[in-house]
Amino acid sequence: MNKKELGSYYTPQRLANFIANYCISRIDRDSISILEPSVGDGAFIEAINVSPQVNNFDTIRLEVVERENDELDKAIQKNNNDVIDLIANNQDYLSFHNENQNRYSLILGNPPYVKSSLLTEEQKGLALNIHLEQNLSDRRINNIWTAFLVSAISKIEEDGILAFVLPLELLQVKFTSEIRELLKQSFARLEIFMFDELQFQECKGQDTVLLIAFRQHESEGTYYTTIGTIDDLENQRFVLQQNVTVSESDKKWTHHFITPDEYSFLENLKKQLNTVKEVVDNKAGIVTAANDFFIVNEEVLRNYRLRKYGKPIIRKGFFVNGSVTFDINDFEDLVLQNKPSYLLDFNLANPKRLSKGVQRYIHEGEIQELHLRYKCKKREHWYQVPNIMEHGEAFFFKRAHEYPKLLKNEADIHVTDSAYVIKTKQGININDFVYSFYNSLTLAFAELEGRYYGGGVLELTPNEFRTLPIPIVPVKNFRDYTLKFKNKSNIEEILISYNHQILNSSLNLNTEEISKIELIRKKLVDRRQRK
Repeated sequence: MNKKELGSYYTPQRLANFIANYCISRIDRDSISILEPSVGDGAFIEAINVSPQVNNFDTIRLEVVERENDELDKAIQKNNNDVIDLIANNQDYLSFHNENQNRYSLILGNPPYVKSSLLTEEQKGLALNIHLEQNLSDRRINNIWTAFLVSAISKIEEDGILAFVLPLELLQVKFTSEIRELLKQSFARLEIFMFDELQFQECKGQDTVLLIAFRQHESEGTYYTTIGTIDDLENQRFVLQQNVTVSESDKKWTHHFITPDEYSFLENLKKQLNTVKEVVDNKAGIVTAANDFFIVNEEVLRNYRLRKYGKPIIRKGFFVNGSVTFDINDFEDLVLQNKPSYLLDFNLANPKRLSKGVQRYIHEGEIQELHLRYKCKKREHWYQVPNIMEHGEAFFFKRAHEYPKLLKNEADIHVTDSAYVIKTKQGININDFVYSFYNSLTLAFAELEGRYYGGGVLELTPNEFRTLPIPIVPVKNFRDYTLKFKNKSNIEEILISYNHQILNSSLNLNTEEISKIELIRKKLVDRRQRK
């Protein structure tokens, strides 16, 4: 099976066992109905069967859905308890949603994780209708799991429970903000379990959360906890805490990673500062639609005689590790390393009078069918990259690992859309902006406002970058600062050296307060990198 297309990342049995037992033990009835929308290999069927709580009920009506017939057959074999009346549906759950109007005491499972680009048009239409039924205004279907979750919300009984294993996207991305609001409106109590350990090793480091939602509960609100190990979960060695300030705001639920005290402390400081959008403008770099073709090395320029069309460009963030400036010497080093460092700009070339080298190179692209790509097809001449903008004063790479990368552009160089082009607003000096950016407070908010992916990669969208608080403090000697930054062993060296100058002069913070900010930042980074 193609896991990527089917989203078949099966739930570890110990995790499924905890979910089933935890939820079933909280239902006080003689008979219950359970729905598992994507049964997969039957981990939840087995979990329900082995739960000691099962014998407390006269009957359990367990309905499962799975579109892969072979998997469904294997899953059915795991049901061996006479109390459980198993009903198996061999179909796509998106179709099942429309055909089945039943409501359930408990809906539990691990919805498939399939990106929109891998869905059929029929699946996209069914998923969209599920979103529309709940009046969601963001009608894009980014991933199929959101349709499963929204559907389940509509099928829970008035005193029922929903328990889903979901990607961390639930807590941290914009397209799930409406779903988070829908969850708060639909349930009296939400419990969010975050994990220090990866639950799905084969899923390229995809972080997951466990969401358990109660329609009715005597202790209402949004509660969260972080689970160290699966042993801690099984033995219920965890404390569910409430962060009312986060829960009642429009903040991402990843703000639950810090304590209420830490959250209030940081937010109060942020209110005293400008945000990035108030001191600079930023926009995405150049979109070529085919970087391997349009961004080339010195050898390609020479072989096809394209020198006059080549413009210096930085293609990837890891080409510029370690500095806060990028100058002509840095660019020449990339060229010597044979890195693809030239953007081919054919906008000034006359399509009717192309040189033989240009014709030969364009033909190579057409052999690769680049001219049939969506963005290339929209151009008058597919090989002419639009919107080749002026150079920015600096660039900020949207993805990072150890820390976000902001560099002054001293080489007058272009960047791809792997970075944002920065231009300062009136009255702001670019040296001061770059210097001031590297403090523990701004970097802590980068961790909070961004999102992270497999392997601990941090990403900030343009809007997330704009929300970061930043003190603007004049730098005394930018060249000395640049040299120290380049020669650092790690980012902590820079923060230790300059935190006090930046945060004391802008916010009048003392050493203890600055240390507290750095501890919060380090905790968030360690969380992202699983240290």
